[in-house]
Amino acid sequence: MHTENLGESKETAVIFKLQKGRARLGLKRWEGDRDVLTLRQVHSSKVWVIEEFVEGLEGDALITKKTGLKIGVRTADCLPIAFLGRETVSVVHAGWRGLKEGIVERALEELSRFEPLENFLVFIGPSAKACCYQVGEDFKEHFSSLYYRGGKHYMDTQEEALLRLKKSGIRELSLYKTCTVCHPSLPSHRRDRTQERLLTFVELIG
Repeated sequence: MHTENLGESKETAVIFKLQKGRARLGLKRWEGDRDVLTLRQVHSSKVWVIEEFVEGLEGDALITKKTGLKIGVRTADCLPIAFLGRETVSVVHAGWRGLKEGIVERALEELSRFEPLENFLVFIGPSAKACCYQVGEDFKEHFSSLYYRGGKHYMDTQEEALLRLKKSGIRELSLYKTCTVCHPSLPSHRRDRTQERLLTFVELIG
């Protein structure tokens, strides 16, 4: 599923919304939102399963079954991934280091303890894509979604995550197919070293 809806941001703080059953997702600009629990992101494979609002955690993925607890990740070229299940939600921050360390696979492993992976709708948010994201030749040892042009290698983090998710049995996907680097309305650290971030958050309601 491919969804792109940048125009809505002119009317509301939320750029994109998605809901499946009790699980809902929002994508917006990070504004120091105190009602959303985020991590100290370190480009790791560390996954936290939480039942309450606990600040100061270090890692790159959160999972909860707690109703009303909003969890989120902040990105500005790295890839935000969100899982919307029947009784479980999760968010993942996946840069190239996290992908290399296996953050997607670790999150899937933890999620499978709570409910079948086929239950989940997975959202893949905007990130640096192969049109703009130049990487080194050594990336060939770790990643499949690389493109070669003009004597240089380029990586698509969205495609890399898609391959890994589909390999794990995920079938229901929502892809926000936008490159943060070349889309001026989205924050990009690679483009202009901005301190602004996107926030991708999920929660269980009702």
